[in-house]
Amino acid sequence: MTVALSNVPGGKVSPPPPHRPAETPPYTPLAIASDRCKGCELCIGACPHGVLALDVGVVNPLGYHPIRLIDAAGCTSCALCARVCPDAVFTVFAPRKGA
Repeated sequence: MTVALSNVPGGKVSPPPPHRPAETPPYTPLAIASDRCKGCELCIGACPHGVLALDVGVVNPLGYHPIRLIDAAGCTSCALCARVCPDAVFTVFAPRKGA
């Protein structure tokens, strides 16, 4: 051990840094089962904040352009999208505390 410490500047070893938890993923106010979405756009019309749009670059297994969330920060988890969706593709999460 003495030999190992002689190679360390100052002969002292610093303690390891405190454990830091991994970065949490960004908050997502809702999940969309895009594989079941038929792109009827009822949710787009119901959303008071305009945070949903058709994902025209994607075709799901049913052959439709699904809905996507375009502004997670603008979503208030009001669940109006989920209420009007005939295919129940939305799962709405409660807002974060303090948000």
